[in-house]
Amino acid sequence: MGATGLTHPIFESAGAPGRVELDVGVLLAGGLAGPGGLSPGTVARFEDEDPSSPLRVYGVPKRMLVEFRILGAPVSVITSTTLSLIRLLHEAGRPLTSSYDPDSDAPATTRPNARIVLNGRAGTGKSFLLLQLASYAHALRDWIVIYVPRTRALLDGSTPAVYSLQTQTWAQPRAAWNLLSRIGRANVALLARMGTQRECDRDAGHVKIGTPLTELVNLAGQQQTIDHALAPLLLDALLTELSIQTAHPVLLAIDDFQALAMGRSGYRDPQFKGIRPHHLGMGRLLLEFAGGRRAFARGLVIGALSRSDPMFPVPPQLAAALSIPDEFTPSPRSVRERRSAQLASYLEGEGKRRERALRAVRVPDALSVREAAALFEVWLDAGRETGADELFLGKYAESSGNARAFVWGGLLATLQTAK
Repeated sequence: MGATGLTHPIFESAGAPGRVELDVGVLLAGGLAGPGGLSPGTVARFEDEDPSSPLRVYGVPKRMLVEFRILGAPVSVITSTTLSLIRLLHEAGRPLTSSYDPDSDAPATTRPNARIVLNGRAGTGKSFLLLQLASYAHALRDWIVIYVPRTRALLDGSTPAVYSLQTQTWAQPRAAWNLLSRIGRANVALLARMGTQRECDRDAGHVKIGTPLTELVNLAGQQQTIDHALAPLLLDALLTELSIQTAHPVLLAIDDFQALAMGRSGYRDPQFKGIRPHHLGMGRLLLEFAGGRRAFARGLVIGALSRSDPMFPVPPQLAAALSIPDEFTPSPRSVRERRSAQLASYLEGEGKRRERALRAVRVPDALSVREAAALFEVWLDAGRETGADELFLGKYAESSGNARAFVWGGLLATLQTAK
């Protein structure tokens, strides 16, 4: 849900009685607005005034949105993991030093494996890290940012799906149009300067070489039908163009990544059997780029495993593909678990593409004292409260440094009780 999704006056925080303007800098490329800079323990505000910012265009997960509304501003704390991911972002987006064909089986020797999945305990801030990286890349003004904050919404059966004989998948026209239009709004300036490198024939007409990429978005928008039948084809064409161009790096950030590897989605076929996510158009498209079947010449694909919803646990096949230890698994894995060979080809790669396979990056279980202290100060400042070191240390110890438990179970409970 975008920042303008909640229009009722109860959700308006600007100018509300008892509210103060938070004195924090905006997360910008190379540092923050104002003194200081990008360092662990610095509180940064997400850009929410630019109509093309990821927060405004793509929205954020529901829990994050509620936290921003309570606090009165979209802010987060910069951690050591944030800086590590930013360094990886710059490394993955550097100009090519030799020719590179993303459709070839040959490994990309000019750059590191640019496909990672953030793993960690629930509440460690993996979704915040994704949004931080997407906002930072957008602030660089040279990156094309594609951010999927709610992957489960693509697979829960909430939008129509129609079987396509052309692709042999269940196309999701409305979901494809939703993502396509958001990509166009978030990257309108860059897409307008980039032209197509391949000719393609669509039902709406012939797209010649050199046509601005924004025209692919406009072609889908010109269709007056409700189902947006051309959207899946045009979204695929746009991502193909972004994968072969080398002028601008591309960031593809996918939250709730484990939903792509679930055994069944919320969709049903005519026999009322559950459809696997990789048999859906949107699920297969994301898996192709995440698993290495398709690749961006310059860029980074990063996902995050969400462990907050027991209805969407991390599937055993995904955990095995990422070599994730059993410490996060609520119950022992069954040796009789059915595994899909087709899904394994996406997660583990085939042949030389195994060098492009996904790898897991562990997010620390706890915030450092400095990072937690920065959160403590900004929440007290937002509530116009005063706190003591004993209160901070007590809440930090109670939550074991877990970011979500520290804010929701510690600070919010204390401030609400005090009021």
